[in-house]
Amino acid sequence: MESEESWETPRALRASILRLMARDAHTLYAYWEITDRKKWLASQHFGCDWSELPKVLRLYDVTHKWFDGHNANEVREIVLTPEADNWYVPKLNANTVYMADYGVYTWERQFVPFLRSNAVRTARDCPAGWGEPIVCVVPEASNPHPPAYIPPYSLENFERGQSC
Repeated sequence: MESEESWETPRALRASILRLMARDAHTLYAYWEITDRKKWLASQHFGCDWSELPKVLRLYDVTHKWFDGHNANEVREIVLTPEADNWYVPKLNANTVYMADYGVYTWERQFVPFLRSNAVRTARDCPAGWGEPIVCVVPEASNPHPPAYIPPYSLENFERGQSC
């Protein structure tokens, strides 16, 4: 009989995830896992093997934004190596909020996202000034939501915490 310490969730049952973590004021660390089912579905849709699709990490600067997938201050794309399941993203701005999408390029160079990350703020690289707020408030957060408000997690067919 196996002990509880040696037991691990089978890979097929894990959820697809993309997480960002701030390493320092100018570097983020991203890691991800794609379920075999999601890889298979992408292979079927694009008509090629998953390993042939160009993988991309798209990083968004969403500082002071109620991010809807299209209104980032800045977008940076990183073409990944085929076997990568994590990446350090250097040369970023300090005290900035970032989110990321993991996806692939089609043969026509169109980006197709599969996962969206959490939001993370890089650290300051200087002390806060006297009376300066430690955490900035997104302006849209203080406005009441319109009746037809759609939560950001349901935009663009993204899933949160679920496998296919």
